[in-house]
Amino acid sequence: MSKGLDRVFLHYGVRKEDMAIIEQSCQDNEIDAEWVKENILKPYHEERNNQKVVEEKKLAKILKKALKNLPS
Repeated sequence: MSKGLDRVFLHYGVRKEDMAIIEQSCQDNEIDAEWVKENILKPYHEERNNQKVVEEKKLAKILKKALKNLPS
């Protein structure tokens, strides 16, 4: 097992193994995993770090903003 910081966890709050599942699911459904990481996971993780708990209203706002940035 490698030692050191897990960069995936630091950026998105998701373990490497879980991120692999997310990426595979995105690939299976023809969704850009990078878009999901940057527009949903990262803002959610940042909000959770700031507030400890992300309220449903804030999560809805993150998702709404992400959907506006959805690539065509």
